Amino acid sequence: MDSSQTLFANNVRDGCRAPSAGCAMTYRSIWLEPEEPARTGRPAEWSRAQITEAALAVADADGLAAVTMRRVASRLGTGAASLYRYVATRDDLLDLMADAALAAFTPAPDSGDWRDDLVADHIGVLHLLRARPWLLDIVRSRPAAGPNGTLVVENTLARMAGHPAPGARKMEVVGTLFGMIQTYAASERPGGGILDDDFLAVQVQLMRQAVASGRYPHLAAVLAEPPTHTGESPDDQLARVLRLVLAGMLPEQL
Repeated sequence: MDSSQTLFANNVRDGCRAPSAGCAMTYRSIWLEPEEPARTGRPAEWSRAQITEAALAVADADGLAAVTMRRVASRLGTGAASLYRYVATRDDLLDLMADAALAAFTPAPDSGDWRDDLVADHIGVLHLLRARPWLLDIVRSRPAAGPNGTLVVENTLARMAGHPAPGARKMEVVGTLFGMIQTYAASERPGGGILDDDFLAVQVQLMRQAVASGRYPHLAAVLAEPPTHTGESPDDQLARVLRLVLAGMLPEQL
């Protein structure tokens, strides 16, 4: 465990809640704030759930860039200023939206093989990111630390509960798998990377050019081998690679 991981673990153990000596806290989180606004003599007009639902509708219709406090307030039929009693910043709103979207996560049925189940779970997360492309933009920039996001982590740890690896390694697996799913989802977008048709066509040309130059014999040897896993879909390939990662990080015998 490196120094940053040690500090994080110490903060959790010691109950760090505010910036102080030895406390690694650089930003506030809506999940540490009370849901009900401070009493000011006026009854509550809205709830976090109502505001989040309106924001989700905006994002689903017009994308994440369209989600502003003004736009969400307009959908609720009120002014933006009235929402700040419940959601202090747009970042808070994004956190609420991501957690609401992750509520749709459903663990895969138990198959008897926990590694296969973990892979199936993360393919399920990929489906969530595909269904709501804006969700990827949020989770790549902000940790999904709300109740539902934490349940996804809890489910992943529960799958690994019978393996003797230490907790730090299991948390590394959590981060690795989710990071791979995010990267894969991003690469599917037009212009986004390896799964984009135009990008792939250019890469094939570059590889052929490299091989023809004679400067890259090892690359040429690999590309000259007969294809394996023919007929495999991109998702099947991802699932296979996830299994290989799990086998490497959590081998049968440590």
